[in-house]
Parts: sequence; structure tokens; C-alpha cells
Amino acid sequence: MRHCPNPIDNFPYRADTFNLIRMLAFTINQYSKQYNVLPIAVAGAIADEYNTRIFPKSVIDWFQDEILLNFMPSSFIAFDEKMGFNSKLLNTTKHDIGIGNIKLETAKRVYERHKNRFGKKFNNWEELVDYIRTDAGTIHIAALVIKRAQFLFSPYVKNYTIELKEAVYVTYYKQGPIYLTRFLSKPSNERNKGLTPGEGCRVYYQRDEFKKALGIK
Repeated sequence: MRHCPNPIDNFPYRADTFNLIRMLAFTINQYSKQYNVLPIAVAGAIADEYNTRIFPKSVIDWFQDEILLNFMPSSFIAFDEKMGFNSKLLNTTKHDIGIGNIKLETAKRVYERHKNRFGKKFNNWEELVDYIRTDAGTIHIAALVIKRAQFLFSPYVKNYTIELKEAVYVTYYKQGPIYLTRFLSKPSNERNKGLTPGEGCRVYYQRDEFKKALGIK
């Protein structure tokens, strides 16, 4: 079984990052219980993104959330989706928004996969953008991404501790499907050594702080 390498970048998290998790604890725990997912994985995924909000990146995040996507007409976003360019400059669905920096195209994919889990129908891109920009919307979608991770990685983390599972799930939130694809493309002797967590190790090494912020004993 692999272990978590020591984090270098974006570590440790700032006090205001844990204050945010403390403020959102009720909603994080609520959605985690509803979808039977690990709350520290949900909180850690959001925290790892929020903690990057320092100058100059904080200015870019603010611009994406409050200006670019907030006022972008649905027709423009739909056109970008149709063209399918793999560049933020040419495709607004590649931009990430909300406190958890959820990529717009990822949010759309989550919504299409789990429409029955949303209390409302999103009729256009603008409505989806508005939902992600709310804290509850970000937490909701993040919880569903973690649920997807628990499903996809279940055959490969059976013998992992809960702490390592959380690290794997947060890494999936950060990297997306390519994380699993890279693992499965390795030779069998490498796969047999186990899956190595990546960015989620930052959560692994600060787990006690997350437990306190979420009120978990």
C-alpha cells in the first residue's frame, strides 16, 4: 500500500481556510451524510482550492466568479461548449468558479449525471453558474464528485485507511478522471504497489484540523 508523500506546495493551509470550513461545517456534514461520503474529503477538496486564493491568483478567481462568468450570457457559454476548444481563452466552460474552484464543464457533467439529486432544474448555463457561486452549490457538487471518486476507486483502495482514502478522493477532485487513467495505464507490477495519493496528502497531514473544524470526534 502506498503512503502519502510529504506536501511541498500549498501547505499548510491558512487559518482563514480552516475558518471557512468551520463556517460551512453544517452544510458539508449535511451533504456528506446525505450521499454517504467522507466529510473530510469534501471539506479538504474545497479547502485545497480555497487556500490558493492569494495574490495574484485571488484576483483571477475574483474576476472569474464576479465578472467573467457571472455576466456571461448562456448563449456564449453554449457556443464555447459546442466549439470544444481546450483552452480557457477560447472556452469559458474550462474556467473554474466558486469557493471550491469547480470547473464549469465538470459541474455540468455532475449535474447531467445526477439530475435527480438536485432540487431544481437548471435550464441554462447562467442558472448553473449562479448555483456554483453559492457556498451550498459548491458543497453540493463537491460532495457528488467525492461520491463519484468513492465509486471509481473502490476496487483500488479496499485496504487503505480512511485517511488515505480521503487523500485519494481529494486528489481525484483536483485532477479529475486523468488521475485514474494514469494509474490504470501503468504496468501491472506498478499497479500492484497501490495508488499513490497526490494533492490530497495536504489534507492527510492536516486531518486533525479538519476534524476540529467539522466538529468530528
